Amino acid sequence: MNDLLDTAIDLPEIDVTPATEGFAYTAEPDAKTLAIKFGILGTGQGGARLADSFYQIGYRRVCVVNTTEQDFLGLSIPKDRQKILKSQGGAGKDPTKGRDAIRESKEEVLNLMRYSFGEDIERIVICCGSGGGTGSGSIIPLYKLAKYYFKQIGRPEGKVGMVVTLPKKTEGGKVQGNAYQLLSDLKLLVDSKEVTPFVIVDNEAIHQMFPNISAKEFWNTANKNIVGLFDIFNVLACQKSAYVTFDREDYRSLLDSGTIVFGATKLGNYEKDTDISDGLRNNLKKTLLAEADLSDTTHIAAVLCAPDTILSILPQSNIDLAFTTLERIVGGESRDVMIHQGIYEAKRLGLYLYTMVGGLKIPEARLNVMKSRSGSNFDEI
Repeated sequence: MNDLLDTAIDLPEIDVTPATEGFAYTAEPDAKTLAIKFGILGTGQGGARLADSFYQIGYRRVCVVNTTEQDFLGLSIPKDRQKILKSQGGAGKDPTKGRDAIRESKEEVLNLMRYSFGEDIERIVICCGSGGGTGSGSIIPLYKLAKYYFKQIGRPEGKVGMVVTLPKKTEGGKVQGNAYQLLSDLKLLVDSKEVTPFVIVDNEAIHQMFPNISAKEFWNTANKNIVGLFDIFNVLACQKSAYVTFDREDYRSLLDSGTIVFGATKLGNYEKDTDISDGLRNNLKKTLLAEADLSDTTHIAAVLCAPDTILSILPQSNIDLAFTTLERIVGGESRDVMIHQGIYEAKRLGLYLYTMVGGLKIPEARLNVMKSRSGSNFDEI
């Protein structure tokens, strides 16, 4: 009988540290208290600027991607959260190049998300300018990658939203065409609320609101307004109030409502019983999304902030009248509209009104303007 062949290996003595069970990636915590932990991903030049504005006000789970390094100049976001995609040195307003760059860099982008966001995260928001090649071409592949990332970290319920800026009407036909095509491609995802929240920021509307602002300050002002309004509700939703609280669940319901817009107003007068009502009405008219049809509204939040010196003399009946007016404006008296209220004592002098309106539709009139300016017949494509 033959002896059995001994195939056991004599392993060398090496100090091997055992894997830690349940290991999870962590990320730098936000620099301030927020209701929802967002991961912010900027793509292209416009998206990177928006993401950088989030970073500047205290969000830390932030990263950016682009096809050219020069567009990262001046950003506050740390270098290790900036990723240059595999490309030929820019997309040149060609969305195909932006899309291909993401597809060729998927592993690197996933690693960037893991390093920048960690696993203690509830939502990812992707920012882009809709007229450029990198942003408009990469945002849908990035959306799919973000959904995949949530599954990889064991959070398949994680939501992915977008902040998309529309070009000014004076920008060229190619830019208008890119923006039109992107919003057309996103429509099904937005209408089905697969992408939520969906924030459309119209740079033309901002231009009309700040007509005399210098070219140097336009984009900085636009981004600060966009990010500031997004942020104020994330801050308020985790604050206590001695009056009426707008809480985390209220905020989540707005974030889940699809297309949303924001508004903000400072009231100089509040003596008459209709002053707050008028302020809310003007607030809804001066949103950063042009031509929004409020009859589509399904969710709305209205938050009033003022110092104690004002709140102590402000009649409750004036506030009630304002909220009743708000419900009437959006047709809530005859429809099932979820209306959230909040009243907070603030340190800043003055009476401020903030609104967040959800459940809206992508504005067809604005799409048609971009389509006509594009110089292309999209019906034949």
